[in-house]
Amino acid sequence: MAPKWQMLLMVGLASVLAITACTSGTGGSDQATTTTDGATTTTVVADPGTTTTQPEQDMKLVVWADEARAPVVQAAAEGFEAAFGTAIEVETMPFGEIRGAVMSAVPAGQGPDLFIDSNEGTGVLAEAGIIAPLALEGRKVEFFPVAMDAFTYRGDVYGLPFVMEAVALFYNKDFVQEPPADFAALRTTCDALGFPTGTGLPCLAIPSGEPLHQFPFFAGFGGYVFGFENGVYDVADVGLDSSGAVEGAAFLESLYREGYADDGVDYSAMADLFNQGAVPFMWTGPWQAEAVDDAGVSYGVATLPLMDGNAPRPFVGSQGFFLNGLTEKSELAMSFLLDYIATTETMVQLSRVTNRPPALRSALDEVSGDPNVAAFADSGIGGIPLPNIPEMESVWDPLITALAMIGAGTDDPAAVMGQAADRVRSALGAG
Repeated sequence: MAPKWQMLLMVGLASVLAITACTSGTGGSDQATTTTDGATTTTVVADPGTTTTQPEQDMKLVVWADEARAPVVQAAAEGFEAAFGTAIEVETMPFGEIRGAVMSAVPAGQGPDLFIDSNEGTGVLAEAGIIAPLALEGRKVEFFPVAMDAFTYRGDVYGLPFVMEAVALFYNKDFVQEPPADFAALRTTCDALGFPTGTGLPCLAIPSGEPLHQFPFFAGFGGYVFGFENGVYDVADVGLDSSGAVEGAAFLESLYREGYADDGVDYSAMADLFNQGAVPFMWTGPWQAEAVDDAGVSYGVATLPLMDGNAPRPFVGSQGFFLNGLTEKSELAMSFLLDYIATTETMVQLSRVTNRPPALRSALDEVSGDPNVAAFADSGIGGIPLPNIPEMESVWDPLITALAMIGAGTDDPAAVMGQAADRVRSALGAG
């Protein structure tokens, strides 16, 4: 489901980012010490190191998943059913409708035992008691830390991640054969190709006023939204006007001022420019790869270019499985998750059905032969988790406004970011 900031932004866009729906998957290593061969035993959540006995025959698990991932979940369910004779019912619904449906059903004692969703709703779901923390024990090390952090709320992990998504750099091979390693090289390449002076087009297609795409500039210099340590956000520590955020804002403003980016380009225009072969570079995520493939563009994907020696750090969205906070079948559900979903094979399939890099280390090893997937993975691994706390609702509007002002060059970047930070502090009563 798209977060509020994305919904607001879409008023001016022709297409919706898939990140929020942001958002594909990976899984745990099938060689982990706590993982069985999936045929005889399952992991006990409450007492790691022991295994469950065969579940009761009359028990049934219900899992909600979207159309793309449901067949993968169903295949894993069939293995579980064959081993234990316990039915798993996989119900399909649109990804963007799952969270709302769960929030209505669970308090009424209905709904699924497990369901798929993106990480950004973790805090809201946890506060409402819709989801329960997962006892992953030693399994956490099998996943990339950024994916685990994406589902961590107040120190507890609430979701089993299967995919990550973050922006990277698309490049048109008809213009350039090798992607630029830094922005100095990008500027040089653009100038040599006649962008922007000779064409009147931006060299880098990036949607203006759009946090998911533009926050890497701030974070790359050390900027942040809220302080984050040991799985806990400090909402009293607002970092939108930190020195790093201001430096990143100034760097971004220079791209617009010098014409390498264009504040008139929204998400739809960005996609059109690149898909029509009009510009050499596009800055977006894996959700756009299918459209580029369909357009027939010869392209590659690279990690984001360095900014004065600093690596841009994108927001990283993740998708995963949540456990119903009121289910009486939590042990059975966790057995299915840990021994049948958190396997290399299943996580690879969850990754491939939506072209996102897996969150499970062993699954990424299996798909990293695809250089584009590897580039998206590198971008995500080096990024920061998309904040999953309810307080983010107070951030999107001020941040979108600030980014639009930076693109238009209407005020000094430091003043713009200071205004955004003050709006967030005022909304949260933090200053």
